[in-house]
Amino acid sequence: MYRRRKPIQEEKPPIPDTLDGFGFILKENGELRNKETDEPYVFDYLPKDRPYNENRYNKFMDLVGDEVEKLLQAEPYNYRKVIVPVNANPETDIHSYIYVTPNAMITTDKLLIMIPGNNTRIGQWSKRVINDETIKSGSMMQITEMVKEKGYEAIILNPNANFWYDGHAHETPEIHTAKLTVVPENETPEKHCEYVFHHIIRNAKASKVAIIAMGWGGYGFTLALNNEFDFIKEHVKAVAMVNSVHTRDMINDSGKRTFMFDNCVNWIVSQTKKGEAVNDIRFGCSCISSEEEIADFTLNAMLDDIMKFIYVKMGDIELEEGDDEDDDEDKELTQEQLKELDELDMLSVE
Repeated sequence: MYRRRKPIQEEKPPIPDTLDGFGFILKENGELRNKETDEPYVFDYLPKDRPYNENRYNKFMDLVGDEVEKLLQAEPYNYRKVIVPVNANPETDIHSYIYVTPNAMITTDKLLIMIPGNNTRIGQWSKRVINDETIKSGSMMQITEMVKEKGYEAIILNPNANFWYDGHAHETPEIHTAKLTVVPENETPEKHCEYVFHHIIRNAKASKVAIIAMGWGGYGFTLALNNEFDFIKEHVKAVAMVNSVHTRDMINDSGKRTFMFDNCVNWIVSQTKKGEAVNDIRFGCSCISSEEEIADFTLNAMLDDIMKFIYVKMGDIELEEGDDEDDDEDKELTQEQLKELDELDMLSVE
């Protein structure tokens, strides 16, 4: 009788707990690169071992997230934490937080709200862009620098930090446990967005507000539009969305749909030529092609156009000569779209 041999478990390398332990350095130009190869992070550290590689990558990105938050709170950004729920005691209560610049709540001038999509930590637009390009272009540092020059204050939402364990909020549930504890009134990304608009943003003194929302962040903003329309229609001048997943059917009356149509643009992944309109009435707003295949790169590919849209709508700059002709072409297009939207409204009347 043969005895079955026990499988030999290979000892796997320990996962480091510092960027230096990973062999990485944050360069002066913002690139995160391997100290020996000058290459970005490679996911497949151990071939054919996805669980290990995922754990290693998640740890690496946790360290990168710590670095992003540290930089956001330092000069020249000077973001500070505001606890949510607003009445929570951070020493004893379950809570999360958002970031605001020093005068975000008291400025009577201009305010920018940034809402990320799914699967990111606060202050980040894209993990992929942080790794492949720079920590600034993949985070909200770059845009903060741009608008600060024009006198804006800023607020960064934290829609993904919904799960509470180990003494702070996380973006993913705790594993290997049946217990699930969530942040009160911020249990999901959508509820966080609605909560922050209702309890914080609508109390801001800014006369003009702009929104940049990515992916699921656009979905969250659209829900907030339904509940906070009195504030939004008076103060919000521009809504720049990037691959937003909202739909016009989420908006619960024609006045709000008209606001969305007049003040929102969604820059999207598309095979249409970069910068050209994409006729897709599902979104209820203008859509512009980035000519990108990967959603993560849309924001930076179209950043100049996105910021120009915001600056024009907010009154920071005037349309350059020659843009009026493009506007006339857009008006012809929007009239056709408006007719389609009106027909859809008639079909959706209860």
